[in-house]
Amino acid sequence: MTVVSDLEQDWHTWHAAREQDLNTDYGWLTIVGFDWLGDEPTALAGLPGEWWVADGRAHVTADGSLTLNGSPVVGTVSATVAEAGSLSWLLFGNRLVELVLRGGRYAVRQRDPGAATRQGFTGVPTYPLDPEWVVRGWYTPYGAPERVEVSTARDDLRQHVTAVGTVHLALGDAAYELVATAASDGRLSLSFHDATNGSETAPWRTVTTGVVERDGSVLIDFNRAINLPFAFTAFGTCPAPVTGNRLGLPVAAGEKKVR
Repeated sequence: MTVVSDLEQDWHTWHAAREQDLNTDYGWLTIVGFDWLGDEPTALAGLPGEWWVADGRAHVTADGSLTLNGSPVVGTVSATVAEAGSLSWLLFGNRLVELVLRGGRYAVRQRDPGAATRQGFTGVPTYPLDPEWVVRGWYTPYGAPERVEVSTARDDLRQHVTAVGTVHLALGDAAYELVATAASDGRLSLSFHDATNGSETAPWRTVTTGVVERDGSVLIDFNRAINLPFAFTAFGTCPAPVTGNRLGLPVAAGEKKVR
């Protein structure tokens, strides 16, 4: 009889849920377009109407082929969204028109349940599960969160992330310090580069830690290092790691490059 460890069982459950979440009707596999909105009404490929930005709001004028909350849009409608947020705004048939604000600029992102990237999805390749990649680090919070500018998956966009502290950890024969951003429920998010990037993995990945303990210790399971949306679509706007978040060895754990 094959004995499955708790680590292995938990990982398989997590991995299955991860792939299921990616493969939903409007998940990250369904993005088929991204367009910045300008000051002048302009047509967008794949969508009816004319789209533009004025007075801090996004606008579209349409002839009834777009719907808002189930009702046809005839004339002009407008919307806003917070920086780094997104709004599931309109539908064109079953294609979702999503409004986003990135770096102070409005853009429209299109999600199509029938996208080729979704139809061809066969799962996310991963390294073999290895308990050696479950390590303990030590978290030092900042006195106050810091706003840090970073590059992104797009050459024409820079964004800000909110850094909350640093995590110190040892891997191989070296010690590292990674800048952390807040995740949720007392956990941290660590975006990082490593020596597998570009060949076996995406240009960067991220891992969510366990809950920070009272003594500042925190568990980091690199078997759960994941690709950000830009690894699945050419239309991602994902922020890159903070400068210096680079591990000087191959992290042969977690998700691999999606081909």
